Amino acid sequence: MVWRSVYVIFTSLIAMIFPFFNDFLGLIGSLSFWPLTVYFPIEMYIKQTNMRRFSFTWTWLKILSWACLLVSIISAVGSIQGLAQDLKNYQPFKTQQ
Repeated sequence: MVWRSVYVIFTSLIAMIFPFFNDFLGLIGSLSFWPLTVYFPIEMYIKQTNMRRFSFTWTWLKILSWACLLVSIISAVGSIQGLAQDLKNYQPFKTQQ
């Protein structure tokens, strides 16, 4: 409970200091979404069930994986664009008016 509280306080302080923290978290999320949530589970399922290549289920699982990769890439590009926009006029420890 102490570790969790310290972590939440720390990330809250960083979020208040950097106005573009949301874009940074979006970038981290988009980079970790596809491999951890889609690619590895699908590949493990295919391997575990000894699924034949190019079967109906194998094909649709691969299509799902590629579609999610595309979404992840698009969200990473959006986060990078948001970071670039925010860094243009960033001044540390200065409030926006």
